[in-house]
Amino acid sequence: MYAESRRSKDSVARGASREGDAKPRPGWQGAVAAGLYHSGALRVVQAISRHYEIVPGNPGERQYFRRSARAKFAVLCYHRIGTGGIPLFSELPAEIFEEQIRFLRRRYRVLSLDELCEEMEEPGKDGQAIAVTFDDGYRDLFTHALPVLQNYQIPATIFLPAACIETGEVPWYDRIFLTLRVFPEDELEITLDRPRRFRLVSRETRLQAAAEIMQYLRTLPDWLRKEHCQSLEKQVILPSEELNERMLTWDQIGVMCRAGISFGSHTMTHPVVSQLTAAQLESELTESKQLLEQRIGSPMRHFAFPFGQPGDCGKAALPVLARLGYRSAATTVEGTNTPGGNLYELRRTQVVNERSVSMFAFKLNQLYLSAGANAAATLSPAASAFAGDALHKFET
Repeated sequence: MYAESRRSKDSVARGASREGDAKPRPGWQGAVAAGLYHSGALRVVQAISRHYEIVPGNPGERQYFRRSARAKFAVLCYHRIGTGGIPLFSELPAEIFEEQIRFLRRRYRVLSLDELCEEMEEPGKDGQAIAVTFDDGYRDLFTHALPVLQNYQIPATIFLPAACIETGEVPWYDRIFLTLRVFPEDELEITLDRPRRFRLVSRETRLQAAAEIMQYLRTLPDWLRKEHCQSLEKQVILPSEELNERMLTWDQIGVMCRAGISFGSHTMTHPVVSQLTAAQLESELTESKQLLEQRIGSPMRHFAFPFGQPGDCGKAALPVLARLGYRSAATTVEGTNTPGGNLYELRRTQVVNERSVSMFAFKLNQLYLSAGANAAATLSPAASAFAGDALHKFET
C-alpha cells in the first residue's frame, strides 16, 4: 500500500494491461502473501505488528525490530468501485471490494473519521484502527459501494468536489484521460515543459501519455493549467455518453447520508491547492464547504486535498482550513497516523486496483509494521497521475 512518490510511471501501462483480469498476474510477492493468508500465518504477523515495528537502518545497515506501544491509525483512500468508463485510471470490481471490506471488518477495528480524530487526540490510546474514505464522488459509490458498506456496517467518508456534484460534470483530469483515449491520431505532439511527442498506439500508451500530461499540469498555476486543458480538448470531440451520469447526485447523497455515510469537502473544482492564489484558495475552501452544508444539511468537518502529495498541498491552506472550522485535512502521503499527530496532515493509503485480498491483507500488515509515519509499500497499483503520484505502486 505504501510507496515512495516519484517513481517510474511505466507501471501505468502495465497496470492498464491487467484491467479486466479477475486477479493480477502471480509474482513472488503474491505467492508469499497468498501462502501467509491461506495458512493463517498472516494472523501471527498482524499480532506482531500490534506490538513491534520495523525500523529502517542507516545506509548500509540492516533493519531491526523494536517494541512499539503507540497506537497506529490507517486511513484507506478509494476512488471508484466498479469497472468500465470514467474514471479510466481506476477499476476495482465490486466483488473484490467486498472481499476487502469483509477482511477489514473481521480483522480490524474500523472507525469513522470523526472517531479516528477523537482517538488521535487521546495519547493514551493504543492498538490498531482503520478508517475508510473515498475521493471524488463517482456514482458507482452509490450503486456498488453503499450496499457493501451497509452490509458490513462500515462507517465511511466521501470527499466531494462540490461543483462537480452540483453540475454533474466529471472533474477536469477525467476529461484529460478521455481526451487521450479518443484522440483520433496515433501520435500527439504537445508542448509541456518542452516539446513532447507521444505515441498513442495502444490503450496502455494512451493511459501513459495522459498520466505524464497530468503530472506536468499539476506543477502549473491554475490559470495556466486551465489553458492547457482547453487547448488539448479542442483537438477532439468528447463523447457525451462517456461524460454523463458519472457523478453522484444530491438525491443519492441524501440516501447515503441517511444510511450513515459521511461527507467532506474536496474543494469546488479539484484544483492543485498549492497552485492557487490566496483569493482562489479562499474561494475553493469556503464555497465548497458552504455548498455542501447547504445541500446536505450537516456540517462539513473534514477536507481532503486534491491529489494530496506535499507539493500539491502546500502550507497556505492549513490556517484557512482551521479558520473555516474543518476538523481534519487528509493527504495521499502514505503511512499511518499516531496520537498527537497533525489532524490537518492526515496520511492516507490509496487502494486503486488491487484485486488480491491476500496481497491487500499483506500490505496492510506491512503498513502497520513500518516505523515512523511514512511506510514503504502501497495498496495502490499502477493507477493514476492524479492520485498523488501513485501511478506505479504495488506491482506484483
